[in-house]
Amino acid sequence: MLMMYLSMLDTEEDKNIFEEFHNAYASLMYNVAYGILKDNKLAEDAVQEGFIRAIKYFDKFPKTKCPHARNKFVNMVRCAALDIYRKRKGYQADSYDEIKETIMDVLAVTDEIFEGMELERCLFMLPESYYVIISLKYDDGYSYSEIAGILNITEENVKKRLMRARKKLKEIINEQEAVI
Repeated sequence: MLMMYLSMLDTEEDKNIFEEFHNAYASLMYNVAYGILKDNKLAEDAVQEGFIRAIKYFDKFPKTKCPHARNKFVNMVRCAALDIYRKRKGYQADSYDEIKETIMDVLAVTDEIFEGMELERCLFMLPESYYVIISLKYDDGYSYSEIAGILNITEENVKKRLMRARKKLKEIINEQEAVI
């Protein structure tokens, strides 16, 4: 399967970087997908879809292994898994509630439920500093003090940036809704 992904990339450098990311994050992506879907085969499908989505946006990825790159891969597979979950369960009331809780736990930024790719696009529209802080807080579950240590900023600055990032994400989501 890796060969198929690599054939979708243009340069040899991108292929080498993607292969390194694939080796580093495939098992993590599987665990995230399995946590949502509770099914081996569906989790594998979500991982494949996540990697394909990652290739689509690969030019926006950092070219070294770092928390930012890891979070982007995790977000790709999470959105793919939620899409599969919705398709598998249909749009029944119980499924909607479960999906809403999952997304709110992860992002805690909006009352709306978006299709996976729409939310993914909104996250990619954030400035990098906002994307990183949201990922560290809601994807990785770091505390304010841990994030402050990682980013070499004060804890108060972390809280302020996180507040601004959520506000900016809400603005982007509202703008996207207006377009639709």
